[in-house]
Amino acid sequence: MLEVAPGDVVFHLTDNESISSVSVASETADPNFIGIEGSDWEGEPAFRIGLTDHQELIPPLKRAAFLEIEPFATELRELAESGARGLFYNSHRGLNQGAYLTEVTPTLLSILNRAYEALSGHGLPHAPLEETVRTPADEAVVPYTLDDALQTLFLDRSAVEEILHLWAAKKNIILQGPPGVGKSFAAHKLAFALMGTEARNRLGFVQFHQSYSYEDFVEGFRPTAGGFELRPGKFVEFCRQAEADPTHTYVFVIDEINRGNLSKILGELMLLIESDKRDQRWAISLASSKVPFHVPANVFIIGLMNTADRSLAVVDYALRRRFAFIDMNTNVNARKFRDHLGEGGISEPVISALVERVGALNAEIRDDIANLGPGFTIGHSFFCAKPLTNEIDEAWYQRVIRTEIVPLLREYWFDNPKKVDSWRDLLLAPL
Repeated sequence: MLEVAPGDVVFHLTDNESISSVSVASETADPNFIGIEGSDWEGEPAFRIGLTDHQELIPPLKRAAFLEIEPFATELRELAESGARGLFYNSHRGLNQGAYLTEVTPTLLSILNRAYEALSGHGLPHAPLEETVRTPADEAVVPYTLDDALQTLFLDRSAVEEILHLWAAKKNIILQGPPGVGKSFAAHKLAFALMGTEARNRLGFVQFHQSYSYEDFVEGFRPTAGGFELRPGKFVEFCRQAEADPTHTYVFVIDEINRGNLSKILGELMLLIESDKRDQRWAISLASSKVPFHVPANVFIIGLMNTADRSLAVVDYALRRRFAFIDMNTNVNARKFRDHLGEGGISEPVISALVERVGALNAEIRDDIANLGPGFTIGHSFFCAKPLTNEIDEAWYQRVIRTEIVPLLREYWFDNPKKVDSWRDLLLAPL
């Protein structure tokens, strides 16, 4: 049974060869309708959809015009293979019941419209897509508010509100900060707050590295049993899903965004991710495919950048102009951090010693501008994990210092081992 909502665009196939008209579904439908007189389904249960605003296509759009003629045939195939949600594709011209009833995304509509323009010299009549999209019935929406995010983030309300406001305006942001400030954790909570619900199916994630490529992120040829096949990358596939669901917010997280060769990975996306280019009018063919691509307006990007890794290349100015950069600082002095430690079973003396000692260490790191600076301070998330079973809080603190903080200091002050030893002794002094 086909489910069509009021306002949906419906293309009519009156024979096995052509789209003959375009209608918009009305408010009523009869699921008890029996048969379609004179058809193969006469006398069988059927679903009759009441239609309004019927408009006949003269001439009709022959299916051969978009299934067999280039570039439309290739564009349709590539679109179907690129992750577009709800899109049914069948290159065979034999008509199957319901075979061509599918969600009409902006890209699919563009392909059909250009095919019809090539045939008739004018475009298809259609209702604005914004009026035809509906919420998927199977999606249970559980609200996720700013207050929900604040329960677990060591940030105050004004800071989170500013981040969300900036993100909504710019579309692309980068959280940058030293190791252990909770960038990945914050990214997920901020994403849910921006969506208004904890919809993990609308949250994409990748981690860049030195070997990550354009083929992984955008598109590229992959080996198959018979040779090579053009496949969409993770971001293009994610955007196709978002394009088919424009009433909802989608968030794509790029961890370690400055670890990859950004100009090589992004390619044409350097243009398309700009906030004022998020429109079908800016759609372009990518390096290898023919189907037009644009980044939908409902896709928001958040990158995560570690400011303490000396091996990373400097982010170029072209990328900086397309992202808003937000500093994430260590919050060992935050009241929420102390409360979190207390809830995890850490006693007040251990909490006070931790905050005082790590705070003093961070002050020296910040002041060491010649070698380090604020981007190298010790983040609070090193201490967010609870003690192991039967591990006392003082032993937990010493374990974290010995196995995580001291090795990091040896990297920081590799040319000054005496300073490292001095801080190790201070941090591990009896409480």
